[in-house]
Amino acid sequence: MAQPYVNEKYYKEEYEGTEVESEKFPRFSKRSTELIDALTEYQIPKIGLDKFSENVQELIKKACCAQIEYYQVEGIEVDITGTPKSTLSYSIGDYSYSASGGASSRQGNRAAPSCLMFLEGTGLLRKRSVRIGVI
Repeated sequence: MAQPYVNEKYYKEEYEGTEVESEKFPRFSKRSTELIDALTEYQIPKIGLDKFSENVQELIKKACCAQIEYYQVEGIEVDITGTPKSTLSYSIGDYSYSASGGASSRQGNRAAPSCLMFLEGTGLLRKRSVRIGVI
């Protein structure tokens, strides 16, 4: 398995992301790298990160950081359930609250919108005309 695309120093000093506990960072970084690899159809490990231009390498690292930050804010469980904390509903007595994340499927919530934005700039995401949803 490939090394994570970012280390904690890059995340803190270059990206300046939301604070992540040091003991959680390796897990978040590894999961983020795995998600980015899946989203880009494993082109990055096939080609090698160092083979891309500096600009594309930077966008990949930012995408990884954005996903790490998403895990910190929404919870790592989003990687399993596809449901971020911000889309949950709850009730207390007569009061009820419901929030929606705007994605049409639970799996669409697994990737941070900013992660996808950075990856879009790399040209590594394939445009698809067929949309498959989870029932």
